[in-house]
Amino acid sequence: MSVEQNGFREVFNLEHHLTSEGGFTIGPYRITVNRELIEPDFARSQRLVFGSTFKSSGLKHTVTEEPGSSGAWSVTAAVGEHEGLDQASVLQPKNPWVDGAYDLSVILSLLTGRHVRIGNDVEPYLTVSAGLALTSKNFFRTHPVIDWSLLPVLQAAGAGEAMEAVMLAMTSGNVAVKIAMASAALDGMNTKWFSTSDTNRYTKEVKETVKAAAQAFKAHLETARVRQDLIEDIMPRLGNVANESALAKLTAFLKAGGMYPENPDDEAPKRLQWLNKLRNAIAHSGSIKLDIAETPEVSIRVAGAVALLLQDICRIYIAKYLLKIADPGVDEAQRAVMTFFLSGKYNGQDILTEDYEAYRLRLIDHYEEFGNIDL
Repeated sequence: MSVEQNGFREVFNLEHHLTSEGGFTIGPYRITVNRELIEPDFARSQRLVFGSTFKSSGLKHTVTEEPGSSGAWSVTAAVGEHEGLDQASVLQPKNPWVDGAYDLSVILSLLTGRHVRIGNDVEPYLTVSAGLALTSKNFFRTHPVIDWSLLPVLQAAGAGEAMEAVMLAMTSGNVAVKIAMASAALDGMNTKWFSTSDTNRYTKEVKETVKAAAQAFKAHLETARVRQDLIEDIMPRLGNVANESALAKLTAFLKAGGMYPENPDDEAPKRLQWLNKLRNAIAHSGSIKLDIAETPEVSIRVAGAVALLLQDICRIYIAKYLLKIADPGVDEAQRAVMTFFLSGKYNGQDILTEDYEAYRLRLIDHYEEFGNIDL
């Protein structure tokens, strides 16, 4: 008998971390996990496993390494039939090809870092990749609270389209694609947020002053006998002078989201500037070369960190500030972004000066000595 005949739909690739048969509620939907679905075969990257053992000499901290796995596209849970699954999507109401099941799957994807789909015998349309979860392992174990009435807020904030771009960023193996997609998502939400915030320094009075100055500048050009076609090319571009720069908007957005210091030192703006410079380089030329990086290898490493930073900024904003999710994993990700701007370290690694192998060895040594990974 199929899942559908039993009143359920299959949920593919949801990493729920349940260790026993049970379930949880997400908005109006009840998701269940039976005994056969407790240990599915997920795609995983090579990873360090931290543990402790008791020896005659006392507690000994140990680190082992698990190999990566390509995993499999498989059913990991089931969702009970609900009328909302077939109703029009709230996140993308103008898209006739998606529905309530899509809304549920894209939110689960955002939180788990994996491409989740809902439906019987559905195939993936994105890469089945190793996921980097935003929420903690206990999130689905301890009755997760997600207010489904907030979905219209997400749609109004531009998160509906942004979440699809973030999913592309999460699952792509190409660093340039990751940065491009995450940047597109961030730009869309940042623009929506800024338009309704009170952080714009260019008041109506300032705009009027700049407009008057522009007219005086035009008169000066005409008096100087500048060609008319050049004047007509120059003047429309002056309208942007009285608007906040993209970097200023991003700074305000990050501050409001608790991901950038209110009173930064001299180094934090530099880190934000080269993050923005890398975004622009990808958008305009597809290049990931950075002036601050001494070698191409460092450029690639920095680009990889920036790709993760950008998608986490988007996911943190959606989860914490739009969906109002309270979870230690989300808070930890938020601190990691802030720490990057404060110190240049992302999850403990100094991405400008330290390659992964050096970071890995330093992390192992630290854990074996102190029993924690707080670098």
